[in-house]
Amino acid sequence: MKKLLTLLTMMLAATTALAEKHPDGYADDRAAIIDLQHRYVLAMDYFDADGYAEVFAVDGVLDWAGGVVEGREAIREFMSTGTYDLRTMGFQPAETPDGKEWPSTVRHLITNQVVKVEGNTAKAITYWMNYANNANRREIQWLSFGSWEDEYVKIDGEWFFSLHKIFNEGNPRTFTAGQPNPLNDL
Repeated sequence: MKKLLTLLTMMLAATTALAEKHPDGYADDRAAIIDLQHRYVLAMDYFDADGYAEVFAVDGVLDWAGGVVEGREAIREFMSTGTYDLRTMGFQPAETPDGKEWPSTVRHLITNQVVKVEGNTAKAITYWMNYANNANRREIQWLSFGSWEDEYVKIDGEWFFSLHKIFNEGNPRTFTAGQPNPLNDL
């Protein structure tokens, strides 16, 4: 019985410590931000320019290796041009057994999200990586990896990217290796 009381006391202390660190609504906000990130990735991977742009605030900013794109409409236009289409890297045509075109694809994965919510704004650090089957549809090829340093804004109860900054460890202009831990500024 004494062990049970000790365990319950420890659990209560841990819960209290977490409650002090994360205010009411934090879990819902964090879940909504993670969902936003996943909707961004799916829109990107399926070349859905409307879905891609809709995760950004009207005055949102996309900062990537090719430059800065400002505003939701400019971001929509950017995505609709195919500039970000990585399916052409090492592309080889392929057909299904019945002779139909077998398109290549690129997929992005995100992980290690650290999210800090402060009222109606938030920041996050996230790792990303992508892979494709451009050369051989039955094999994947890792393309690149990096991190995001993002800022979010909550408008009318919905989260949006206000700044989506992409770092690519394979690009000499946008890498973070050897730099201070970005969590120090989160």
